[in-house]
Amino acid sequence: MIDNRADSLSLVRRCAQILDENKLSDIEIFEVGDTIQITDYFVIATGLTSRHLLTAAVDLNKEIRVSGIVDEKNSNFHKEGHHGRDGRWVLLDLDRVVVHLFLEESRKYYDLELLWGDCPRVDWEPTARPTASS
Repeated sequence: MIDNRADSLSLVRRCAQILDENKLSDIEIFEVGDTIQITDYFVIATGLTSRHLLTAAVDLNKEIRVSGIVDEKNSNFHKEGHHGRDGRWVLLDLDRVVVHLFLEESRKYYDLELLWGDCPRVDWEPTARPTASS
């Protein structure tokens, strides 16, 4: 289980990398802990289809467990918001990190960036991808 904000920061950056590897776009991280006290960070990302969101959520859950970042026995992990083919917003609660995966129109509609825009943004490094040789 994540015990402090430094551990949460490592987790949130790894979540962003996993989402990037799953080809989600416009990945943003907000440090919200001083504002809402129920979590340290929000990750917000955009997917292409409902299936894309769900696949990324499943892969994220699997990757953080396999890597040992989050202990399944001690985690409050749950997934909300995905209902069949119409899932436009998937929320993953990893306790100290909450991940929001949106379809583009839903992300614009809910506009979490405006709501949490006063909170500090966190930098992260996308995973390096091999480049095609010419």
